[in-house]
Amino acid sequence: MKIFSSRCRTFEYTVTTASPAAVDLESAAIGVPNTFSDCLLLMVGVERGDSTSSTAAAKIVRRIASKTDASHIVINGFSHLATPGERSDVPTALHVLTNLAESLQARGAHVHLMPFGWNKRWQADVLDGEWEQRVVHLPM
Repeated sequence: MKIFSSRCRTFEYTVTTASPAAVDLESAAIGVPNTFSDCLLLMVGVERGDSTSSTAAAKIVRRIASKTDASHIVINGFSHLATPGERSDVPTALHVLTNLAESLQARGAHVHLMPFGWNKRWQADVLDGEWEQRVVHLPM
């Protein structure tokens, strides 16, 4: 699993179009901006063999969120962040991302899981500093 985290002063995304792997989504959600303040944006690439990595990932994300004092965690799963040839199938990726979100929520974090497989338009005001931008690679 690969996680790119960015601590954002503000983050906004809008769902635009579906890819072949898109999850079901209410049509009313398409084109509507989703706005967050003081959040930690995670871009997560799930790889084959990551089905048991969500607990370790949650621990690392909680530490980053604590160090950056983020009030929300926004998770966006990307298949293209995984190493080519190591990408998981869609059901596994969805399972891992859901488990990650649930594990973080169980510890009191406010988590938003962006719709998987949808193209999105976004803008972010990313902070700089020691913990504000991180790259984490969790081996299988």
